Amino acid sequence: MLRLARVVSLVPKVTAVAVALLAAPALAQFGGDAGLANAFRQDFYRRDLTIFNQVLQLEDWQRPIIEVLLDDYAASFETGLAAMRESIGKLRGEVAGDDGRQIMERMMIPLEAWEREKVVLRDQFLADVQTQLSPAQIDRWSALERALRREKDLPQGELSGESLDLVSVLRQAQVPTSIVEEIAPVVREYEIALDQALVTREAKISSLQPLVRQAMTSMDFERGLQVMQQIMAARVEVRTVQEAGLASITTALPPDLAQRFRDEALEQAFPKVYGPNATIAFIDAAKQLEDLSPEQREGIETIERDYLSQLAGMNDRLRDLYRTEEPNEPRRRFERVMRRQRGEAPSREAVGEPESIRTLRGERENIGRLAREAILALLTPDQVSRLPGFSKPEGDPEKDASGGFQQTPQSNDPEGLGSDSTMTDEERRRQALSPKDRSPPPSLGGVGAKQADSDRIRNDSPRGRGSRPGAGQSPPPVHAE
Repeated sequence: MLRLARVVSLVPKVTAVAVALLAAPALAQFGGDAGLANAFRQDFYRRDLTIFNQVLQLEDWQRPIIEVLLDDYAASFETGLAAMRESIGKLRGEVAGDDGRQIMERMMIPLEAWEREKVVLRDQFLADVQTQLSPAQIDRWSALERALRREKDLPQGELSGESLDLVSVLRQAQVPTSIVEEIAPVVREYEIALDQALVTREAKISSLQPLVRQAMTSMDFERGLQVMQQIMAARVEVRTVQEAGLASITTALPPDLAQRFRDEALEQAFPKVYGPNATIAFIDAAKQLEDLSPEQREGIETIERDYLSQLAGMNDRLRDLYRTEEPNEPRRRFERVMRRQRGEAPSREAVGEPESIRTLRGERENIGRLAREAILALLTPDQVSRLPGFSKPEGDPEKDASGGFQQTPQSNDPEGLGSDSTMTDEERRRQALSPKDRSPPPSLGGVGAKQADSDRIRNDSPRGRGSRPGAGQSPPPVHAE
């Protein structure tokens, strides 16, 4: 996202340093750019012709006209943006002796004038488009506005699930068109509710933007926190609408399609919970070994069932923790800034995720590690060497499990299946396998009785089969905020 640095780059280096020193703590607390990014972003692009065409059902003769209007808008935007930059550039000789706050205040004058002009350009473009439309197309104008807001405003969310587009999820989940048409009233109700929430959110942000900038330039962090909490409340309302839409659409779909739709929606809404999963990929790779004995295959499937059962419950709890903790981020940013101003070291809670989330993620990583170790204990060294991320050692291929292979060294290993290239051979072997004297347990419950002393394999973020709530489970509750 474009930050204040983009504006700072337009003034002399000495001035830029002064502004950066002023703005850094403020932006750190406010967690945004005080709306500065929008000044440099067009409201419409040529690619938006697709939306105009689909929603308004443009005639062949109308499409070239709308395209020309889009090009004219882009040219006017660039001209106005260049004028704003030139105005800021003229501050070169005027602000050299001013302090940081005065610099920010003076820079805001041309910037805010351009923002007002940008609104005029936007409204004029839309008015020009309407002159080319038939009465039937004008009747579809509100649908166009909703589509444009979903395209442009929806991705600006900060909370998990806030930027979800359930209309797109229906397509991505491959719900048949005939079924989508049957549930059209439910989908339309969601679209209207979402649009209203987006309008409310953007209106709230726009109305509070001057206060955010005032707090930023004056470094009034208490006031800034109050404003950002108001904005966060509007974001929570959008998320609440998303949850209600997910529940209603899931209920309206046939059971088989409902689960697929809900799985896809949850993965997009909470990627930290339902994103890529190292353990499921590992289990799938083990099951694909062609020389598994019936006993080995049965053991792997038992471990898989136990793991997925535990994983589903943990994911539900982790999702709820993110819902609870994310809206508190403005307060955490405020506390980080206050500690920094007092010269105190940031607390662990302040610099990362809340302790409750870290703890549960650690528990989830642990059950994944135990499942992987249990499967490794079932396999021969040769079978293990054919799993992704493992390689045969030099020397005797018949070495026993505790010293017979090592993981392929990998750097920057986000999936947690590789090993640090700085590890010794013995450390790699210990990370790869559970102790050779441990017998394979019948279930995950028994695995925990004898943990290997290998390093924890990190980033066990669940994804795919079994990583989300199982079939037949009800949609997540719609929580009142």
